Amino acid sequence: MTTREHIIEPTLIHHEWDADLEPALAINSGDVVHYDLKVAGEGQVWPGATYPESKFDFDTIYNLSGPLFVNGAQAGDTLEIEILDLKPGDWGWAAFLPGLGLLPEDFPEGYVRTFDLTRGETTTLVPGVEIPVSPFLGVLGNHPGEPARQLPFPPHHGGGNMDNRHLTAGVTLWLPVFADGALFSCGDPHAAQGDGEVCVTAVECPMQTSLRFTLHKRRSEAPSFQVPPAAVSPKDSAGYHATMGIDPDLMTGAKKATRAMIDWLVDEHGLTREDAYILCSAAGDLKIFEIVDSGVWNVGMTMPLSIFQTR
Repeated sequence: MTTREHIIEPTLIHHEWDADLEPALAINSGDVVHYDLKVAGEGQVWPGATYPESKFDFDTIYNLSGPLFVNGAQAGDTLEIEILDLKPGDWGWAAFLPGLGLLPEDFPEGYVRTFDLTRGETTTLVPGVEIPVSPFLGVLGNHPGEPARQLPFPPHHGGGNMDNRHLTAGVTLWLPVFADGALFSCGDPHAAQGDGEVCVTAVECPMQTSLRFTLHKRRSEAPSFQVPPAAVSPKDSAGYHATMGIDPDLMTGAKKATRAMIDWLVDEHGLTREDAYILCSAAGDLKIFEIVDSGVWNVGMTMPLSIFQTR
């Protein structure tokens, strides 16, 4: 089999899952596609922008590249995606918006912070706090099938807006196919994010991406991925601080853990509550510590200590 390389036209974008769209590119199994992806909110937020200046439009905030038609793909197949390369652009943004995120009742006013990504390995939240840059795509997905048109925001059984920070360069992803040609799309590039993306954004950025696609004529029951040792993030090498939210309700436990981490960041590291919330989304990892004890969840948030420099 001859592997071909393609450059997908960067202006061919869409803002929702739509099976009736003309494919932007058709490829064969084994081919590599190179992407030049727009930042989420392209033209709605910019370097140095503040929340009052930003013009968020949720009908067009996601700029998804594609759809990509994989020749021979049919419902019931599996599409393998090898993430070959991810190169962030030179700036990014993060925000929380009224009514969204894990703690909208705590942060009723909107807030935007932009980031310089030109240094590569880290980006500065405030002096003394360096967020590790670990790029990935928030959206990687095959069209989910019926109905033909669907919103872009929630993830679905074909992948989509998974916001999975572990899908970095070197990782292989497998996605079930639900439509002829798979109709794969990707976008929503992130320079950094913690597990949970609690404030509703990561460090959003433009990104150049290369992916290899291989078709398998068998069903995978759910999206899955494999991370080789070289792709494992070293951000926890200096240890981490953790908070716990213990509650019979999962969301309440998640909120308790996140609020406790915000308090710690404010008290111990002098952050504003707004920047602490952004940091929880960009670098903190929300996870389930325990699930089986008489219907009470222990939800944890961890914050890597390596991000804190001398203040």
